[in-house]
Parts: sequence; C-alpha cells; structure tokens
Amino acid sequence: MRLVREELYKICSRRIVKISFAAVLAGIGLFFMMIGPGDERCSIGAGMSREDYSGFAAIAKDKELAAEFEGVLTDEVVSEMAEKCFFQEYSEKGFATNRNYVNTFFTDNGLTDGVSRGEQRVQATRTIPLESTAMGSLTGESVYFTYIRGWQVLKDLFSVGALMMGVLIIIGLSPVFSEEYSLKTVSILLTTAHGKKKDIWAKLAAGVVFFAGVFGICTGFMILLCGCCYGFKGLECFAGMLDGSWWLSTEWMASASYISIGRFFARYFLVAFSGLLLLTVFMSFASAISRQNFTALILGLIFFLLPILLWIFYMMSYMHMSPRFSLFLTRMISSSPVYSCFGNAIEQVTTRTMLLFRGVEYLVCTVICVGLTFRRYRNYQG
Repeated sequence: MRLVREELYKICSRRIVKISFAAVLAGIGLFFMMIGPGDERCSIGAGMSREDYSGFAAIAKDKELAAEFEGVLTDEVVSEMAEKCFFQEYSEKGFATNRNYVNTFFTDNGLTDGVSRGEQRVQATRTIPLESTAMGSLTGESVYFTYIRGWQVLKDLFSVGALMMGVLIIIGLSPVFSEEYSLKTVSILLTTAHGKKKDIWAKLAAGVVFFAGVFGICTGFMILLCGCCYGFKGLECFAGMLDGSWWLSTEWMASASYISIGRFFARYFLVAFSGLLLLTVFMSFASAISRQNFTALILGLIFFLLPILLWIFYMMSYMHMSPRFSLFLTRMISSSPVYSCFGNAIEQVTTRTMLLFRGVEYLVCTVICVGLTFRRYRNYQG
C-alpha cells in the first residue's frame, strides 16, 4: 500500500493534473449552466396573456406545473395538460415559442397529432389516446408522470463530462512509466527490492485508483448539480421519458425505454466506468512503451478517439461490407471507451451476445496491455 500511495501522490501532485482536474470541474459546471438553467424557458398562456419565464424562474414554474398533474397518466390527465399548458406553437425557424415542461412532455412522447421532430414541425390540434402511443401500448404498465427534467439534463451532461474525464485520465496517466525513462530513474528503480515486481503493480494500481477517484468525484458532482437544481424525483419513471424514445428490444439492441430511470443511470454509469477503466489499462501500456510523456499522450488520444473515425468509415462504406464484418465493426465501436460515454451505448451493449463480445474484447485487451507493460518495463535497457 505504501508504494501505491507514493505512486498515486506522484500522479496527483503534477501541476498539469491539478489544472486539468480543475478545468474538468469548471467545464462540467459551465456546460450544466448552458444546457440547464441557461436554456430553460417556460411559457404559460397564449397570445397577449402569455407569461414567459427563463432560467431558475422557469424551473420553479415548470415544477409547479408538473406538480398539478403528478401521478398515473391517463387520457383525461393528458387532455387537462393540453387545456392548461396549450399545444406548442412554432416560429418560422421551427422553434417552440411557448414551450414548458408539460407541453414538451406530451409533444415529445407522441401524445398529440403534431410533429415535433424533423425538419418541419407541425403544430398539434388534438391529443392522442395513450393506448395508441408507443409509450402507452408497449410498456404494459401504467405510466407515472412527474418532474424529471433534472435526469434529462444529467443524461446530456454526463456524456460531455465522461469525455472530459477520459481526457483527464490520458493526461494524468501518460507519465506513469514514461517519466521514469525520461528522468533516467528507471535503472535505479529496477535494482531495488520491489523494482521488477511490486513497483509495476503499484503503478498499475495507482492508475486505477486515480481513475476511480476522478470518476467518483466528477459523477457525484454532476448528480449533485442536477439534483440540487431540479430535484431528485422521478427515478421510478420509465427511462423512455428522458427523450421520448420508445421501441422494443431486438437481437442487436436491448431497449432501455421500459426500465426505470434509476436502473438506466445505474447501467449508464457502469458502461462508462468499464469503458474508462479499459482506457486506464491502455494508458499504462502506452506509458510503458513510450520514452516520452508526449508520445504516450498521443497514443492515448488515438486509442480514445479512433472509434469516431471508424464510425465515419462505417457510415461511408457499410453498404459495401459483408453483414458479418459490418456486425463485427459496429460491435467493436460500441465497446470502445469513447462510445461508452454516450447514453445510446446502453442499448447496444446490454444484449447477451454483446456483453459476451464486450467481455472477451476487454479481457484480451487487458491481458495484452498488462503483459506487454511488464515485459517492456522489466526488460528496459537504458
């Protein structure tokens, strides 16, 4: 444990790590204000009698509106929502001019005859029976309505926050082994009692502890931001209510629409945690084979961002691929650390075959990376 603490102190005491960690927290806070309170609008009424709110005042008014209709959703409740909160009206540019939390909810979830997505939005004229919508007909259970805006913001916030965490991990772990080479201290360390065995494990363990600390602090910070501003209600609601996406599971995609929001985020955080853990293991390997910190940094960024290029390649040429290779490529992209940071990764990694593929891929990468790390570091020739 002493060696692990010393290695962890070396990682955390670097100025670039401290600055980067502060920048990540500041970036999370700034992005939260942009997509959260800074973007909130609430309009009540129509025409000259319409009252407009923005920022924290809009959040308070939306909470008040949602509280009036909280409970099991029925056709009568939806009709009351439309009567009190009005259908959304759209400007020439397609923006809703009188949006509020309630009419956004029944618009996004298909409870009206209007069209809210696509290039042209069509204003609704009537509500649709709940049983004829995907939300009502496919769940098989009653739908509970409450104010869940905070969890919607958290879903988008975590995607960006997890990417920031990935970059911080790359910056923090790039010098773990390579610094010993550049400072010419590796030859001394290898002659010590623990140099060829415990010292390597200590560096690997310190990297994992550093990653876990970053993940826990940043994720907790995002949850607190959203919860303190919007409240913590609605974890038992359907996850499909987060963005109005409702579909059945298939062999390739396991729909997360019908699990609770609480279970959705448990899976979301677990997927992102496993992806960033794989990035941590790779960064130890990249640092072990690099004589300079900058080389390890570049290798880490390539590993982290390469799936984006693969996805672009796939979208441009999938029509010319064999079905088997196309499936293999999409599974590999879905299992990558960077893709794990996005909420739509949950549907693509939770089927039984995908979990098996992901597990084998992670095991192979981990064994190869750790094995080569030991070999490179222990056999170093200055």
